[in-house]
Formats: sequence, structure tokens, C-alpha cells
Amino acid sequence: MKIGIGVSLLKNEGAAVRDAVAQARRGVRKPDLALVFGGIRRQHKELHAALRRELKGVPLLGGSSYAEITAAGVSKDSVAVLLLGLDGARVSMAANSCKEDPEQAGADLARSLCGGPSTGDARRLGLLFTAFDTGNEQNMLRSISECLGPVPLFGGLFCGDYDAGLSSGEARRNWQYDGPKLSRTTTQLALLDLPKDRYDVAFGFSHGWQPVGPVMTVTRATGNRIFELDGMPVMDVYRQRLGDEGDGKFFELMIQRYGFQTEGDVGGQRLKLPIGFDRATGSIDVIPVEGVAGTRLRLIQSSRRGTVRGAKEAAEHCAKALGGRRPDLLLIVSCCTRNLILNSRMESECEAIRGVFGDDVPMFGYYSGGELFPMASSWERAADGPEAGSRYHVTTIGMLAIAARRGAKVVQPKRPKARAGKGTGPAITSDETLDTAEAILSNLSRKAVKDAERLKSQTEVIRRYTPHQVFSRVGENAAKGVYELADAEFNGAFLFMDVKGFTAYSEHHKPAEVVAAVNRIFDPCVQAIYACGGDVDKFIGDCVFAAFPTPRSAAEAAKRMGAIVAAQAAGGSPFSVRIGVNAGRAVRANVGSAERREYTFIGDAVNLTQRLEANCEPGGVLMSEAVYESAKDLFPSVERRVLTVKNRAEPVTAYQSN
Repeated sequence: MKIGIGVSLLKNEGAAVRDAVAQARRGVRKPDLALVFGGIRRQHKELHAALRRELKGVPLLGGSSYAEITAAGVSKDSVAVLLLGLDGARVSMAANSCKEDPEQAGADLARSLCGGPSTGDARRLGLLFTAFDTGNEQNMLRSISECLGPVPLFGGLFCGDYDAGLSSGEARRNWQYDGPKLSRTTTQLALLDLPKDRYDVAFGFSHGWQPVGPVMTVTRATGNRIFELDGMPVMDVYRQRLGDEGDGKFFELMIQRYGFQTEGDVGGQRLKLPIGFDRATGSIDVIPVEGVAGTRLRLIQSSRRGTVRGAKEAAEHCAKALGGRRPDLLLIVSCCTRNLILNSRMESECEAIRGVFGDDVPMFGYYSGGELFPMASSWERAADGPEAGSRYHVTTIGMLAIAARRGAKVVQPKRPKARAGKGTGPAITSDETLDTAEAILSNLSRKAVKDAERLKSQTEVIRRYTPHQVFSRVGENAAKGVYELADAEFNGAFLFMDVKGFTAYSEHHKPAEVVAAVNRIFDPCVQAIYACGGDVDKFIGDCVFAAFPTPRSAAEAAKRMGAIVAAQAAGGSPFSVRIGVNAGRAVRANVGSAERREYTFIGDAVNLTQRLEANCEPGGVLMSEAVYESAKDLFPSVERRVLTVKNRAEPVTAYQSN
């Protein structure tokens, strides 16, 4: 195996290409394949013309990149050239347009490679590079796999002016070097069949982003456009962390520092990157472009330290799969967002990789608009099994390691000599301050999430112990800064239900058995109350007190509750109930002290309801005349009763269901 790597920062395109190719030719005089990355601000028509002259007859793939990676480090607006001499390997090339239909482009690519399936003595892998345009590259990968089988594919999307922002469209104005053609919409695939007795292959990827939020479900979305998470507007999820004071440019920049991790995927590694937001609709768009409705996502946050940690983890995965062998070539594809995050420390990912493989490991790659590589680290698992095939990633770093068992000749640029001493200048101090600030903000963000989760749990507990109408009004008032519920008049209906036989039962059973017995009655009866539009005001021992908007709704609930308990009695339950229902006016008022209050109903209508329940025969419903008149059809068989009740001068007419 022969490897030649060259890189040039010369301003003139022809001179830069001649310089980089000459460096690479020292390692490979007759290459089988050339891979070239040129900085996004270069004159690509001139650059490509120079490449055609210097690499005439050599299969060429490549394109525009945000930053270029070689052993010399990370450079911007350079020309980086990799020449490969693959001893004993077969190389097949294909290219076509992908702009309109990535899935069809993938199928066409695969069909044009007529070599058929790989023989059993070869490790087949593909180098796949494409235009950054649609965000549907996962469909392309799937169609290639359907035609060629689960061939591990490694590569990425070429990049435009990422600094202009994803919403500007400039990031999509990228170039591809399709051999003799220069294009903006081309997909390129180089299929390599590497003999197993000569080559070992491994992969690695990671991201290093940190979870800062709970797992949430996408509850409203259209395609890859998210509107709600767990019923909360998605923009509110971001406002919790970013506030609402920034302009559009600020939000576009910052939401890319808070991506999403897809739960349930292999290792929880797949990310979704927000690429734009729409204040008018309160939505954000994410890539990869896939339907996200019902997907479980977790908010994650980037940092420079996390980015470097991700590069180290990817290298460690790759090294482990390679069995500790030193690679003769390490191809690297990392996301533009990661380079932006690293900023003045853009060498840090390469330094982390060298820390795993050694200072002189041959490296070649670029910062991309998207990353394409397998989920598995070993070639065997990437080519066969549940992790087989490749996926479209974002904000991730991936690497492909190739080790030649017979050794390799490698010529690559030398690393610049490190300056003596660590340095304590303003730039160093500024970087350290930024790292510290990011760590503080990350901790604050995670603390905010934990506090929010604790508050959510506490709120849910309070909701269960509070009448629903009261809970709702408290929330509305608190949002307005009002912390007192005003006394109010209520015109509706009331219901008391008392469990008969409960006292005797409790004398001969354990407390846990007593609680379970009463809850077997309360649970379905409370559901009936809410189903009929009522609200449970309180439980008083073995009694339930509820309020309803109308007499008929209270009567309907009473009938359902009576039927529920009767059915339980038929099944052997020792209990029966008495239910009293009345309608009228009451006051809902704050009762208690400043330390402990209830917002409950007070008035004669409430008192009469309780008196009706006390006078009801077990197993029945005793209704006031007003309630009965509103619900005669629900109770075809009743007994009219005239009652003398406490604190009432005149008798009360009521109706007992039979």
C-alpha cells in the first residue's frame, strides 16, 4: 500500500494544486485513486482545472470543504490531496446527480457499479461523497444498501459557506470534483475491494455532546419540522435556556449549540441538528430529514471540551476494533459545527486523535456539511448483522482506519514544531476563560433541567391532591402574578357519596387492606365523576364530595356510581353506598388561615346535599326535586319522600331511586 498526502496554502490555484500534488506524488507515483478537498473560498473552477492537468488519468473524487485535515494540522482555504496506491485492491467509481431524488441517485450509483457482490476474500467498503442539499441522504444510503448489500460506506457532504448560516443558503453552494467534471449536485462513490489477507479495516465515531434535558416525545411535527415536545411549544424549550431577547441571528447560531439525541437508536448516538427556526409558526427544522412525529428526543449541549472528548472516544472505538494495530491511513470526517465550536482551538480534535494513535499517524480528512459512516466499529459488524450499513450523521466525528498487513509506504506533511512553553498570552487566557464559561453554563443548564424536573414532579403530586378546577385556576393566577384565589359565586349541583359498611370492615382488617378496599370503590367512581364533567372537591374519610356544572350531569354521575358499587356487591363486596344530590347556589371561598387553606364550597345547597345523603337508603340515590326534574329519564322508578332535615323549617321533597 502506498500513501501520499500533500497540502498547500498558496494563493494561486494552479500553484497550490501543483504544490500539493507534488508532495503527494513523492509517496505514490502511479495512484489508483485521488481524494481532494479544497477550502470553500477557493476559486474552484480554476482549482478543478488544475487538478485535471496534474492528475490526468487518475480517478478523482473530492470537493469543497469547511476546513482540511492532514498530519500538518487543520487548515482553512487550503488544497489537500490524498493519493492511494492500493496493492491488490479493486477500485470501481460511479457518480451522478442527486439534487432531485437522493434515493434514486443511490440506486443509480449502485446499479452502475457492475462488479456485483464482493468475493468472500475481500473487505468491501465505499467512499461516498455528495452535495449538501436535501438533508435526505439517509434515503440514498438505504437505496445503495438495497442494491449492493450492507456495504460499509464512509464519507460526507461537501460544504459551502457555513459561516453565513444554514438559513442563508450559502452552506448549500458547494462544489464536487466528479473526475473531469465540476458540479454542484453530484454524488460520488468509490467502491474498494480490499483483500482480507492484506488489509484490516475499522471505523469509529462519537460526538461528545452532553445531555441537558429530559427525554421528550415529539407530540406535534410535520416531516422534520418540530412544533411541540411533550405538548410544550418547541421554541419554549429553547427559551428556557436562551431567553427570548436575542435577534434572529443569535437564535440561529445558538440553537445549533443545543441539538437532540435520538433515544432508542444504537448506543443513543444519532443526533439531530436544528438548522433553522420560524418565529411565525413557532417551529424548528432538524436534519437528517426524517419524519420525527412520535420520536423520543433528548436535548443535548455542545462545548469545546465535549467536542475534543468526542474525537478521543471515536479514535478509541476505532483503535479497539483494529485490535490495537496502528493504522497506515486514518480518514476523518468531522462536522462544520464542531470546527465552529472549537474556533481558535481547531487543532484540538487532531491532538486528541494523536493521543490515541501516536504523533505521526497518517491523517487525511475534512470538516463537512454532514457525515456518512457505519454505526459499528469493526468491518465485520458493519458489513453484516443488526448494525450493518451506514447512517447519515450530524455534529459527529467519524473515522476510517486502514492497516496494510504487509506494511505501507507513507509520505505526508510534517507537523509544525510546537512553540516552546505553554504560553500565557491573552489568547490563551481568553480560551481558558471561554472553556470555564462553557462548563459553568453547561452545569447551570443541567441544574435548570433538574430543577424543572423536580418542580414538574412536585406539581404532578400537587395536582393529584388538588381539585382540578382549583389547580387550573392557581396556574392561571400564578402566571399573572396573582397568588390569591378570589371568592366566587357558584350555581350548579353537588354530590355526596358515603360508603356503607366501611366502619365495621375497618375494625377487622389491616390498614393496608382497608385502604385498598375503599380505593376499589373510589377509583371507578371518581372516573365517573370526571367523565360526567364534575370535579372532586374533597374526600372525607369514606365519603366523596363533588361539584358539577348542571343538575343533570350530577344525576348521571350518581347513577353510574350506584351501578358500579352494585356490580361490586354482586361480586362479593361487603359495601354499599348512599348518594345525595342537590342543586343550588353556593360560594366558593378561601377557608382556613394564612398557613393552611382550602378553596371550597360553602352554603345551604351544600349542607342540604349532605343531609340528603344521610337520609338516603343504602344502595340508592336521593335527589332534590330540582335534580330529579332535570333527569327523570335516567331514573324511571323512584319513590317520592318528604323529609324534615336539620336547620330547615319547611319539609324537603326528595326522590329516592329504587
